[in-house]
Amino acid sequence: MDWDTMLFNSYDRAGLDREYDNRSKVANSAEISARWEAAGADVRKQFSADLDQPYGDHLRQRVDVFPAGKRDAPVLIFIHGGYWHMRDKSIAHFLAPTFVAADINFVSVGYRLCPEVTVADIADDIRAAIAWVKENANRFGGNPGRLYLAGHSAGGHLSALMGGPAGVPAGTLKGICSVSGLHDLEPIRLCYLNDVLSLTESDVSALSPIRLVREVDAAGLRLPAHLLTVGSLEGPEYLRQRDELGGALREKRQPVECIDLPDRDHFTALEAFGDPHHPLCLAMLRLILAPSF
Repeated sequence: MDWDTMLFNSYDRAGLDREYDNRSKVANSAEISARWEAAGADVRKQFSADLDQPYGDHLRQRVDVFPAGKRDAPVLIFIHGGYWHMRDKSIAHFLAPTFVAADINFVSVGYRLCPEVTVADIADDIRAAIAWVKENANRFGGNPGRLYLAGHSAGGHLSALMGGPAGVPAGTLKGICSVSGLHDLEPIRLCYLNDVLSLTESDVSALSPIRLVREVDAAGLRLPAHLLTVGSLEGPEYLRQRDELGGALREKRQPVECIDLPDRDHFTALEAFGDPHHPLCLAMLRLILAPSF
C-alpha cells in the first residue's frame, strides 16, 4: 500500500470513488428506482394528497402532503436522497401508504439541488420546510408537537443534521431516522462527488453530524431520539458513517438505536423502511406511536 497516495483513512481517490458510487455497486439500481417511481405514481392515484405546497419561492421548495385523515396525528417528514444533486420528492411517495395506514401524516420534502446551490443552502431549505410543516400541520390534521424526520442517503445526512446540535430549535423534532446517511462529509469532499458539490473544509466542519455531536458540550444537551441504519452490503464506509455517529451520540448520552439490515444494499435499505413487516419500519413506527426513549 502506498501511503503517500492515501486521501482518507486507507483510501486513495479511486478507492473513495468506489466506496461512494452506489449506482456502480448495485447493478440493478436503475430498476429499483424505476420500481419506486411506478409505485409512487400508483400512490398518487389511490391516496389523497396535497402536492407541491410551497415553503419558498423556488420551484423545488415544495412539499407533498399525504394526510392520515385523523385529527391531531403525528407527522413524518421525509427527505429524499440523490447525493444532494439528483432526484426529487416524488421518489419517496411509495413510502407513504405504510405510514398513512398507521394514522401518521407523511410529508415528502423537495429542495434545491447542487450545483445551483450549496449543501449549506439545502440545509436551510430543510429548516424552512420543517418550519412550514410545524406552522401548517393543523391544516392537514397534523400535531405540530409530534414531528418526526427521516431521510435516505443525502436525506439521511440532512435528517441527522437537523436532529443534531446545529439543526432546528430544540424540541421541534421528537425523533429522526437516517437510512444509509452520510454523517461525515470529509470523504465526500475528497471523492468524485465534490466535482458537483464543491464542499470546502469549512463546510465539512459545519455540516458533518459526527463532528457536530463530538464537539458540542453535553451539559444540558437534549437531542431527539435517533434511529440509524445501513445495509450490510453497502460497504465499510457506509457502516463507519453510521457507527461513528451512533458512538458519538452515546458518548454524549443521547438516545440512539443502531439497526442492522442484513443482505440489504443502498437501495433495498430504503425499501425496508417502508415495509411494515421489517424491523426497521417497525422501529420507526414504535418511535412515533409508542416512544420508549
